[in-house]
Amino acid sequence: MIASNIFPSVFRKGGALVACACFFASTCAYADIVSPSASVTITQSYAYVAKTGVAYTNFDGGDFVFSTSASAPGCASGWYIKAADPGYKVAVATALTAQAGGNYVAVYGDNTDLWAGSPSGQYCHVQTIGITS
Repeated sequence: MIASNIFPSVFRKGGALVACACFFASTCAYADIVSPSASVTITQSYAYVAKTGVAYTNFDGGDFVFSTSASAPGCASGWYIKAADPGYKVAVATALTAQAGGNYVAVYGDNTDLWAGSPSGQYCHVQTIGITS
């Protein structure tokens, strides 16, 4: 019987919280984190290279771009990691290790943050990458 007295009290307080959450959710823009439906392999990877074939480190400090065996919504061309990302070295090392070993990866990225280095491609900003096998 005590639980039945507590629930209406919690529900009334929670209702106000839900109302606030709905208000703020409608006024804020959120990243859309997407992933292929299954683990994928990395089919191609490269540091952004100018037409001269030289690493072009002036564009965002040398972003790392890669394609996978399957895409995610809004990421038809692949994925990119910003050189300024705090986990850049670890994420790039993970991608290269997986590619060299033929391992599968799970990759999640933000399809609202497309890579500016490709005006026609859809490269999503990587949020996390990990080797799955």
